[in-house]
Amino acid sequence: MSRIALFNIGLGFVIIFCSACLGAFIASDIAESFLRQTGDLHSWYNILRRSSHGHFNLFGMIHILFGLTLPYSTLTPKLKYWQTIGLISGSIAMGPGMLMRAVIGPTEQFDATGVLLGGLISLALVAIAAHAVGVFMKWGGRCRL
Repeated sequence: MSRIALFNIGLGFVIIFCSACLGAFIASDIAESFLRQTGDLHSWYNILRRSSHGHFNLFGMIHILFGLTLPYSTLTPKLKYWQTIGLISGSIAMGPGMLMRAVIGPTEQFDATGVLLGGLISLALVAIAAHAVGVFMKWGGRCRL
């Protein structure tokens, strides 16, 4: 297995670990809000924190699956490196980035944070689409990119 594949698998497990740690704090805060009946259960802040936890966990699994399926992609090692950068961008956007967005709060004006997170997640989507193309090219026996 290549070093980039092993890196993605290891990073995926680190992300899942961090997400699990974050989940414990979120669960504690939600339980406290529920017990005190503060009405805070469906606030912007809590919704984005829960979403961040789930999406960060998802990106950990995507890194692991990417690493495990990397040998089946016909893309060049350089493109696989850039795909990894794209997935890391998505992990940052959907984990720490969403937490930052939760703290900032909603706004009706131009939101540079939202644009930044949108750009980072777009890089991840391109990486995932490129990986699908690389795997289908191996399946179809096509030439290497």
